Amino acid sequence: MKAYKGLPAALRKSLTLVGCCLLFELAQDVRADEVEDTALAFVQERHLGDSLGWLGYQVASRTVTFASLVEAIGKTQAQDLVQKELQRLQPAFQVQWDRNLAAAYAHAFTAQELQSLNEGRGSSSLMNKFRARNNEVGAEMKARSSELLKTFVAQALGNAQTSLAH
Repeated sequence: MKAYKGLPAALRKSLTLVGCCLLFELAQDVRADEVEDTALAFVQERHLGDSLGWLGYQVASRTVTFASLVEAIGKTQAQDLVQKELQRLQPAFQVQWDRNLAAAYAHAFTAQELQSLNEGRGSSSLMNKFRARNNEVGAEMKARSSELLKTFVAQALGNAQTSLAH
């Protein structure tokens, strides 16, 4: 307070208020980071994002590009080729996929709730909340990740087509 001693009282109060606001924002950021970190641990340790490869194949197998691969090399070879490309590319996309899923969980649950769920010690009310919020988490994940999924599939199919040309 000595640094503020020569300042008018109104200015001292304003500076104190600004300082309190900054501390509050910092505390909010720390809590947000804690929830996001806990959510990411939950997603990774429970392997909740492991469906990326399967979803990628489901999307890829419904495309015109996949149909042209089937026509060129047969269904079994096309399936194998696309699945191998998806598996090869998956690590490059998995990190962002997991982060997107963690962000969706972070918006639906507190850090403590996620930690309890991850440790398998969720109460029945927490388990009910988990089931009830599944649609919310899924909708947010879809909104956050549909472009990522499209890019993942497009690269895999493009690589598959290119490999046939060589």
